[in-house]
Amino acid sequence: MFEAWDEYHLVNEELSKLAEGLPRSELGKVIDYVISSPGKRVRPLILILSSEAFGSDPVRPMKASLAMELIHAASLVHDDILDGGIERRGAPSTFNKYGMEASLLSGDYLISWSIGLMSGYRQPIIEAFSKACMDMSEGEMLDLSDRIKPDDYYLCIRKKTASLLAASAKIGCMIAEADEKDVTLFESYGMHLGLAYQVRDDLNEFLGMDKGKRSQKTSITLPVIYGKEHSTEKSVKLCVDVIRGHCRAAKDALNESSGDQKIKDRLNSIVDRWSCMTAEKVTNASC
Repeated sequence: MFEAWDEYHLVNEELSKLAEGLPRSELGKVIDYVISSPGKRVRPLILILSSEAFGSDPVRPMKASLAMELIHAASLVHDDILDGGIERRGAPSTFNKYGMEASLLSGDYLISWSIGLMSGYRQPIIEAFSKACMDMSEGEMLDLSDRIKPDDYYLCIRKKTASLLAASAKIGCMIAEADEKDVTLFESYGMHLGLAYQVRDDLNEFLGMDKGKRSQKTSITLPVIYGKEHSTEKSVKLCVDVIRGHCRAAKDALNESSGDQKIKDRLNSIVDRWSCMTAEKVTNASC
């Protein structure tokens, strides 16, 4: 999806360098499996681009971007433990391949590693990262509870998914020392992008379009909640409207901000490529 971007290849190169320093042990083998898994690297890309929008080179935010990818990887490992994940990204989940104990410890290792990578930045940046991680954990807990209303669902995904994307954009701006208004607008961009993405992901699963992920447990998602009162067609339409709304809000926040327009155009393209596509596929309409 983003293979044409230099930043994408830079992130993957730096992740490979990190993997070279893993311990020569069974735990190191498990962690290597986790971080070598192919991914879109959206969170580190957003962080780097948000920093570049305000004059930073991609090296300055690199450790923070890697920390974001590691904490995201840890969250997926722990999520598969909680859900009994069988397959992720078209391959056996870490939980399925190595078992609960090794998965749990690899997730703990990744979290600790991410803290080390963030430690060289200013205190407010570290605190923003910490807050996002705590929100993500709280969101995972909410995901375990029964959700019968859309508001319950939104609170869960705001914390579980969108918080890390919002923090990626926010921290990128903070590293580049953007002004407070721009930091807030970029954070809003990341939050709405995250909300759009999670509804899209849940809609894909609801429609059987997500072939690369399987779990023993299933969450109560927005299309399922809508499906209790509406037809499948109506439920899908409502979800598509939600996705479109958050896509527009993400773009509006970005367009209101200052910063390099070419970089903002690339960030806007993430909205189109990563979140709005489901609406287009489902309805054959532009987002």
